[in-house]
Amino acid sequence: MVALLAEEGISTTQATLSRDFLALGVIKTPAGYQLPGIAARHPMPPVATGFFGDVVHQVDVGETIIVVRTATAHADAVALRVDELSDPDLLGTIAGDDTIFVATRSPTAAKRIATTLFGYDASNHRN
Repeated sequence: MVALLAEEGISTTQATLSRDFLALGVIKTPAGYQLPGIAARHPMPPVATGFFGDVVHQVDVGETIIVVRTATAHADAVALRVDELSDPDLLGTIAGDDTIFVATRSPTAAKRIATTLFGYDASNHRN
């Protein structure tokens, strides 16, 4: 961070920067520095990431809701990962023990997101 600031013409030391970040509540995460209260946002992953593929058992789409069935005790972790994604059509999730409701802005968005995240295939489901 000190080097980046120097490139912008701002001279500081690591100690000063650390104190300033502490005072501002800035934290360092695996994704980089982050302001407090702002969740890290991640881009949409490729179809059916390894994590999702291992724990997601069934996916159905009903209008603007995606219903995801997971292995027992995994719904919360999957929902958290979905909530961290940066897609304006994702409104949020509700997770139980093995089921997640994913709210989306439109039926088209629901099908797209279900396909992208979980490998959903509408041709294999009754609507």
